[in-house]
Amino acid sequence: MAIKGKGRTRTRQAVRAPRREPVPVPRPFAQRRAVQVVAAFLAGLLLFWGGIWLTNGLREESRSKASQQQELARRRAGSAWQREIETQVGKIGTIQQAAPPVLLPKARSTITTLAKEHPKGAAAALESAAADAQTAADAIGKYDLTGSLQDRGFDAADVLQFLSARDELVTAISLYREAALTGAVAAGLDGDARTKALDTATSLLALADTALTRFEQHQLEALAAAGIRPGLPGA
Repeated sequence: MAIKGKGRTRTRQAVRAPRREPVPVPRPFAQRRAVQVVAAFLAGLLLFWGGIWLTNGLREESRSKASQQQELARRRAGSAWQREIETQVGKIGTIQQAAPPVLLPKARSTITTLAKEHPKGAAAALESAAADAQTAADAIGKYDLTGSLQDRGFDAADVLQFLSARDELVTAISLYREAALTGAVAAGLDGDARTKALDTATSLLALADTALTRFEQHQLEALAAAGIRPGLPGA
């Protein structure tokens, strides 16, 4: 049996807690690589779409300005033509709203009177009216209508309406002139010859009226293409 030595004690060593490894500090969210990549992608995408939006906006603004300029140019061209018509027609007749103008009204009344009596100075009055009609027709025919419409944004159909209006008006004025001259000849005739001449003059007046109606139709369409509505404020 073993005998324990006296005075000898067993020393117990203190047990240390396990040493902790240093915990890494997490990187801020905004500095994480994946976040930065996504953020850069989104920023690029926003920049791309922003550029497209800005470009489209500038293009639309440019188109809008160009459209407004052409609209103004069309209106000016239409107004210039309308003033020319009012000026020339005003010398030989009157302009009416929503109806064809009245041309050479005195010549018409004189021709009607010649069928019943022999008014003094009828031939001279009719010849004077015919001369005035010729002057007006020449002025309208010489107006550079095609040049005034060029590069103003009118399409081919619109230009055709202007040209047709001009041609019909010149035709109408020319027919009224022929009627006046025929009436002047009738004033110096008697009997059947006088009657036949007056019938011819009356037929010419009817043809002139028809041409004038066609002019009014084309004129309204032409002015509408220029943005002008006769009879409305500012027209």
